[in-house]
Amino acid sequence: MLLVQCDFDDTVTDGNVSEAIREVFALDEWRSMEREFLDGKLSVEESNTRQYPLVRATRKEIEDFVVGNVVMRFGFEQFVEYCLAVEIRLVIVSSGLDMYIEPALDLLGYDHIEVYSAKAEVTQNGVAVSYTDPAGRPLTRGFKESYLRHFKEQGHTVIYVGDGQSDIAAATEADFAIARAGLETHLREAGLPHQSFESFEDIAKHVDKIRVLIQEDQ
Repeated sequence: MLLVQCDFDDTVTDGNVSEAIREVFALDEWRSMEREFLDGKLSVEESNTRQYPLVRATRKEIEDFVVGNVVMRFGFEQFVEYCLAVEIRLVIVSSGLDMYIEPALDLLGYDHIEVYSAKAEVTQNGVAVSYTDPAGRPLTRGFKESYLRHFKEQGHTVIYVGDGQSDIAAATEADFAIARAGLETHLREAGLPHQSFESFEDIAKHVDKIRVLIQEDQ
Protein backbone atom coordinates (compact mmCIF):
# COMPACT_ATOMS: atom_id res chain seq x y z
CA MET A 1 0.00 0.00 0.00
CA LEU A 2 1.16 3.51 -0.77
CA LEU A 3 1.74 5.66 2.31
CA VAL A 4 2.48 9.38 2.61
CA GLN A 5 4.53 10.23 5.70
CA CYS A 6 4.14 13.96 6.21
CA ASP A 7 5.88 16.44 8.50
CA PHE A 8 3.69 19.02 10.29
CA ASP A 9 5.42 22.34 11.08
CA ASP A 10 6.08 24.36 7.92
CA THR A 11 4.75 21.46 5.83
CA VAL A 12 1.10 20.91 6.77
CA THR A 13 1.14 24.42 8.20
CA ASP A 14 2.22 27.61 6.49
CA GLY A 15 4.76 28.64 9.11
CA ASN A 16 6.41 26.92 12.06
CA VAL A 17 3.85 26.57 14.86
CA SER A 18 6.40 25.28 17.36
CA GLU A 19 8.67 28.26 16.83
CA ALA A 20 5.75 30.68 17.10
CA ILE A 21 4.77 29.16 20.46
CA ARG A 22 8.31 29.52 21.78
CA GLU A 23 8.53 33.09 20.50
CA VAL A 24 5.43 34.03 22.53
CA PHE A 25 5.62 31.86 25.64
CA ALA A 26 9.23 30.72 26.22
CA LEU A 27 12.07 32.29 28.17
CA ASP A 28 14.79 33.71 25.90
CA GLU A 29 17.24 30.87 26.58
CA TRP A 30 15.41 28.78 23.98
CA ARG A 31 17.16 30.71 21.21
CA SER A 32 20.65 29.48 22.09
CA MET A 33 19.36 25.90 22.23
CA GLU A 34 17.76 26.36 18.82
CA ARG A 35 21.12 27.48 17.45
CA GLU A 36 22.70 24.31 18.84
CA PHE A 37 20.08 22.27 16.97
CA LEU A 38 20.63 24.19 13.73
CA ASP A 39 24.40 23.73 14.14
CA GLY A 40 23.89 19.97 14.50
CA LYS A 41 24.95 19.83 18.15
CA LEU A 42 21.53 18.64 19.31
CA SER A 43 18.97 16.36 17.70
CA VAL A 44 15.53 17.89 17.24
CA GLU A 45 14.27 15.58 19.98
CA GLU A 46 16.97 16.73 22.41
CA SER A 47 16.35 20.34 21.43
CA ASN A 48 12.60 20.20 22.09
CA THR A 49 13.11 18.27 25.33
CA ARG A 50 15.34 21.10 26.56
CA GLN A 51 13.49 24.08 25.08
CA TYR A 52 9.89 23.36 26.09
CA PRO A 53 10.52 23.42 29.86
CA LEU A 54 11.19 27.12 29.21
CA VAL A 55 7.60 27.62 28.03
CA ARG A 56 5.41 29.41 30.55
CA ALA A 57 1.81 28.78 29.51
CA THR A 58 -1.13 26.54 30.29
CA ARG A 59 -2.35 23.94 27.83
CA LYS A 60 -5.43 26.07 27.17
CA GLU A 61 -3.31 29.16 26.43
CA ILE A 62 -1.29 27.18 23.91
CA GLU A 63 -4.39 25.62 22.33
CA ASP A 64 -6.08 29.02 22.08
CA PHE A 65 -2.95 30.49 20.50
CA VAL A 66 -2.84 27.68 17.94
CA VAL A 67 -6.53 27.99 17.05
CA GLY A 68 -6.16 31.74 16.62
CA ASN A 69 -2.93 31.70 14.63
CA VAL A 70 -2.39 28.46 12.73
CA VAL A 71 -2.64 28.61 8.93
CA MET A 72 -2.78 25.39 6.93
CA ARG A 73 -0.78 25.19 3.72
CA PHE A 74 -2.89 25.71 0.63
CA GLY A 75 -4.62 22.57 -0.61
CA PHE A 76 -4.21 20.49 2.56
CA GLU A 77 -7.92 19.81 2.98
CA GLN A 78 -8.24 18.71 -0.65
CA PHE A 79 -5.17 16.50 -0.28
CA VAL A 80 -6.69 14.71 2.71
CA GLU A 81 -9.82 14.00 0.65
CA TYR A 82 -7.70 12.85 -2.30
CA CYS A 83 -5.82 10.32 -0.14
CA LEU A 84 -9.11 8.95 1.18
CA ALA A 85 -10.56 8.68 -2.33
CA VAL A 86 -7.65 6.70 -3.80
CA GLU A 87 -6.90 4.71 -0.61
CA ILE A 88 -3.50 6.18 0.16
CA ARG A 89 -2.58 6.02 3.85
CA LEU A 90 -1.77 9.55 5.06
CA VAL A 91 0.23 9.74 8.28
CA ILE A 92 1.58 12.84 10.00
CA VAL A 93 4.83 12.12 11.84
CA SER A 94 6.14 15.19 13.59
CA SER A 95 8.85 15.94 16.12
CA GLY A 96 6.44 18.67 17.24
CA LEU A 97 4.05 18.31 20.16
CA ASP A 98 0.64 16.67 20.40
CA MET A 99 -0.60 19.65 22.44
CA TYR A 100 -0.57 21.94 19.39
CA ILE A 101 -0.90 19.49 16.49
CA GLU A 102 -4.17 18.00 17.75
CA PRO A 103 -6.05 21.30 18.21
CA ALA A 104 -4.83 22.49 14.81
CA LEU A 105 -6.25 19.39 13.11
CA ASP A 106 -9.39 19.40 15.25
CA LEU A 107 -10.07 22.93 14.01
CA LEU A 108 -10.61 21.48 10.52
CA GLY A 109 -12.46 18.42 11.75
CA TYR A 110 -9.49 16.18 10.96
CA ASP A 111 -9.17 14.40 14.29
CA HIS A 112 -9.33 11.13 12.31
CA ILE A 113 -5.93 11.67 10.67
CA GLU A 114 -3.23 9.30 11.89
CA VAL A 115 -0.69 11.34 13.87
CA TYR A 116 2.52 10.42 15.70
CA SER A 117 4.36 13.14 17.59
CA ALA A 118 6.04 14.08 20.85
CA LYS A 119 3.94 13.78 24.01
CA ALA A 120 3.69 16.98 26.04
CA GLU A 121 2.65 17.57 29.63
CA VAL A 122 2.30 20.98 31.24
CA THR A 123 3.99 20.99 34.66
CA GLN A 124 4.99 23.57 37.24
CA ASN A 125 8.40 23.56 35.54
CA GLY A 126 7.23 24.24 32.01
CA VAL A 127 6.27 21.74 29.33
CA ALA A 128 7.76 18.25 29.66
CA VAL A 129 8.34 16.53 26.30
CA SER A 130 8.96 12.84 25.56
CA TYR A 131 9.41 10.69 22.45
CA THR A 132 8.85 6.99 21.89
CA ASP A 133 9.37 4.80 18.83
CA PRO A 134 6.59 2.65 17.29
CA ALA A 135 7.29 -0.06 19.86
CA GLY A 136 6.87 2.40 22.74
CA ARG A 137 10.56 2.64 23.59
CA PRO A 138 11.87 6.07 24.67
CA LEU A 139 14.27 7.76 22.28
CA THR A 140 16.28 10.98 22.05
CA ARG A 141 16.90 11.02 18.29
CA GLY A 142 15.63 9.42 15.08
CA PHE A 143 11.88 9.72 15.80
CA LYS A 144 10.83 10.26 12.19
CA GLU A 145 13.19 7.60 10.87
CA SER A 146 11.86 5.05 13.37
CA TYR A 147 8.36 5.46 11.94
CA LEU A 148 9.57 5.42 8.35
CA ARG A 149 11.32 2.09 8.94
CA HIS A 150 8.24 0.76 10.74
CA PHE A 151 6.00 1.63 7.79
CA LYS A 152 8.42 0.03 5.31
CA GLU A 153 8.60 -3.11 7.44
CA GLN A 154 4.80 -3.25 7.20
CA GLY A 155 5.23 -3.45 3.42
CA HIS A 156 4.31 0.15 2.53
CA THR A 157 5.87 2.15 -0.26
CA VAL A 158 6.63 5.43 1.51
CA ILE A 159 6.48 8.92 0.02
CA TYR A 160 8.10 11.37 2.45
CA VAL A 161 6.94 15.00 2.54
CA GLY A 162 8.87 17.58 4.54
CA ASP A 163 10.77 20.82 4.67
CA GLY A 164 13.57 20.98 7.22
CA GLN A 165 16.68 19.69 8.88
CA SER A 166 14.83 17.13 10.99
CA ASP A 167 13.39 15.56 7.81
CA ILE A 168 16.68 14.83 6.05
CA ALA A 169 17.39 11.32 7.37
CA ALA A 170 13.83 10.04 6.88
CA ALA A 171 13.49 11.62 3.42
CA THR A 172 16.76 9.99 2.36
CA GLU A 173 15.52 6.54 3.42
CA ALA A 174 12.05 6.90 1.86
CA ASP A 175 11.07 5.38 -1.48
CA PHE A 176 10.17 8.85 -2.79
CA ALA A 177 10.72 12.36 -1.40
CA ILE A 178 8.73 15.57 -1.93
CA ALA A 179 10.48 18.55 -0.39
CA ARG A 180 10.66 22.30 0.06
CA ALA A 181 12.93 24.83 1.78
CA GLY A 182 15.97 23.42 3.59
CA LEU A 183 15.15 19.79 2.88
CA GLU A 184 14.80 20.48 -0.84
CA THR A 185 18.12 22.34 -0.84
CA HIS A 186 19.87 19.45 0.91
CA LEU A 187 18.47 16.80 -1.44
CA ARG A 188 19.33 18.88 -4.51
CA GLU A 189 22.89 19.58 -3.38
CA ALA A 190 23.35 15.90 -2.47
CA GLY A 191 22.12 14.86 -5.91
CA LEU A 192 19.29 12.80 -4.42
CA PRO A 193 16.05 12.27 -6.38
CA HIS A 194 13.07 14.28 -5.19
CA GLN A 195 10.20 16.50 -6.26
CA SER A 196 9.64 20.01 -4.91
CA PHE A 197 6.47 21.65 -3.58
CA GLU A 198 5.02 24.87 -2.25
CA SER A 199 1.40 23.79 -1.87
CA PHE A 200 -0.52 20.56 -1.34
CA GLU A 201 -1.76 20.99 -4.88
CA ASP A 202 1.84 20.34 -5.94
CA ILE A 203 2.11 17.39 -3.56
CA ALA A 204 -1.12 15.85 -4.88
CA LYS A 205 0.17 16.01 -8.46
CA HIS A 206 3.47 14.35 -7.52
CA VAL A 207 1.76 11.67 -5.41
CA ASP A 208 -0.73 10.85 -8.16
CA LYS A 209 2.06 10.40 -10.70
CA ILE A 210 3.82 8.03 -8.31
CA ARG A 211 0.56 6.15 -7.67
CA VAL A 212 -0.06 5.67 -11.38
CA LEU A 213 3.56 4.63 -11.97
CA ILE A 214 3.34 1.98 -9.25
CA GLN A 215 0.06 0.65 -10.65
CA GLU A 216 1.59 0.37 -14.11
CA ASP A 217 4.54 -1.61 -12.70
CA GLN A 218 2.33 -4.12 -10.90
